[in-house]
Amino acid sequence: MKDNEFYTRKDWHWAVNLSALVGWAVVSAPFVLGSGFAIIPWAAGFGLPIAFLICWLIVAPALERVMRKPVTWLRAIGWGIVVSALIALVSVAIGRLLGLIQFMNPNSYSQLGGGDAIQSVDGILTAYGWWVLGQRTMIFIVFGVFIALIIRLIIGPGRKA
Repeated sequence: MKDNEFYTRKDWHWAVNLSALVGWAVVSAPFVLGSGFAIIPWAAGFGLPIAFLICWLIVAPALERVMRKPVTWLRAIGWGIVVSALIALVSVAIGRLLGLIQFMNPNSYSQLGGGDAIQSVDGILTAYGWWVLGQRTMIFIVFGVFIALIIRLIIGPGRKA
C-alpha cells in the first residue's frame, strides 16, 4: 500500500493489528467469562497468533483496498460483512472437509449432541447441525461488522492532502 491522500501505510498497519486485537478480544471474551480470568494467558497464547495470522492473510488485503478511499460508516459495515463472511466461509469449508475425512474412516464412530439435538454423526452435519452452524456464522458476521465499526471509529474517515 502506498501512501495516498487518505491513509498512510502506518494507518493501514494500525488498522490490521487493531483488527486482530479486537477480533481476539471479541472471540475470547465468552471463554474468559465462562472459565474465569485465569484462562487469559492461555487464550492469549493460542488465540493472538491465530488472530494476527488470519488478519494479515485475509483482512490486510481487504483493508488495503478499502483504505484507498475514505472509509465511511456504510463502507465499514459493508466490508465488515464481506471480510467476516470470507473468514466464516474458509472456516466452514475446513470444518466440512475434516468432517468428510472423519466420515470416510470406517473404524470410527462419533456423534455430537444427543436426543433431538444431534448436530453431527460421523462428521456429517444433521439438519439441526446445519441450523446451529448457520446461527453461529451469522453471529460471527455480526461481530465482524462490530469490529469493522470499532476500527472505523479509531482510524477515522481519512484525511485529504
